[in-house]
Amino acid sequence: MMRTDKDSLGPVQLPEQALYSAGTARGAANFAGMGRRIADYPHYVGALARLKKAAALANAACGGLSAETAAAIVRACDEILDGQHHDAFVIPVAEGSGGTSTNMNFNEVIANRAGQILGGAPGRFARVHPNDHVNLGQSTNDVVPSAVKLACVLASADLVAAVRALAGAFRDRADANREVLRVGRTCMQAAQPMTYGQLFDGYAALIDRSAEAVAARARRLTVVPMGGTAIGTGLGTLPGYRDRIADEMTAVFGFPVTLPADPFDAMQAADGFVRFSSELKILGEALGKVAADLVILSSDGGAGIGEILLPAVQPGSSIMAGKVNPVIPMMVQQAAFLVHGLDAIVSVAALHGQMEINHFEPIIAHALFDSIAILGTACTGFRARCIEGLHVDAERSHENLIRSSAISSVFLHRYGYERVTGLVKAGQQSGRGLVQEAIAQGVLAEADVRALLASAAAGTSI
Repeated sequence: MMRTDKDSLGPVQLPEQALYSAGTARGAANFAGMGRRIADYPHYVGALARLKKAAALANAACGGLSAETAAAIVRACDEILDGQHHDAFVIPVAEGSGGTSTNMNFNEVIANRAGQILGGAPGRFARVHPNDHVNLGQSTNDVVPSAVKLACVLASADLVAAVRALAGAFRDRADANREVLRVGRTCMQAAQPMTYGQLFDGYAALIDRSAEAVAARARRLTVVPMGGTAIGTGLGTLPGYRDRIADEMTAVFGFPVTLPADPFDAMQAADGFVRFSSELKILGEALGKVAADLVILSSDGGAGIGEILLPAVQPGSSIMAGKVNPVIPMMVQQAAFLVHGLDAIVSVAALHGQMEINHFEPIIAHALFDSIAILGTACTGFRARCIEGLHVDAERSHENLIRSSAISSVFLHRYGYERVTGLVKAGQQSGRGLVQEAIAQGVLAEADVRALLASAAAGTSI
């Protein structure tokens, strides 16, 4: 069964029970194939529903909506927040005109549902109108950037939790391998002795710092341009609305939401999105660096370093029997590549904003939401499928250390650079390595080797 809705361009055929209307249907057709829909980003849906709820409460307090109309709008928004009606949000996030179709999708769904609550039928808008009531005192130009910012705040909480859990998994691995000695490497060559506890603690510190940077930058996104309407003047709002809307947003979001000191700056500039995206990119780069290290350290013992044993999560080859690849760290590396590219989209879109608004906030939203989701998935998979099951081959690590020149620095204070260099070269020629060469020449007693290495890892010279 179909119904006919009308807008300023004429009639549109819709499914009889659809909660969206003509404007949404046109947008969905115009932007078909542009990627994921609003409904695919629950935090975006939640942010938009909360903003419409806050606006209804503020407008009711200012006398712009009757108590009955406001209550119906609030109930419709609460239903959306409870997970209902999400199938009605059909507009692709990366749409045109700065997000008008996105805003109207919400206005129409909320108006139709609120009208049903008051006894009406979808598409008629006799009781609740999408523009006159749901969008009262608002514009796409203040609603969409506010929603994108606050959706990022909501989504980043889950991401930060996943990142911190990953850091915790590295600390657990550090505790389990606190005394396991290894070759510290620089420029892919042996450098100095250290422990796997030190290595994993270092990774945990990097990841924790990245989590805090993302959280701190997300907190800056709680300053939003609601109440600026089309260009920052606030034209179309009721007296007192701008004084009320921040309090209502704070109440419905559950954390402080404030208005900017300069609404014109807030409407036209996208630098806040760029800075947030940059922190996501840096997080991806940090994860990718750690993942790359694990790929190298886990290279098989027969032909590589072989000090770390990663969980075998799937066969590694269709032709090489028994081969197992480090697929989870490599997935994390590719997540970093993706986020790096998405960050470039945000930067380019911010650069091309024009005059009083940035028309490209839809693609900024798409890129940011995908970056957050990709990084969250990467962190969770990295922790659960790799780090928690990671083991260190302590004997292999010790063997690599003994055969290397990594402890040459330990001898410098006592024997000097020239003599130690001679021991290193002699060990290379004999195939014994530095430690065994030092023992053979009477420089070092074999019984003292492990104590010597442990002291070196602690930063102590003999």
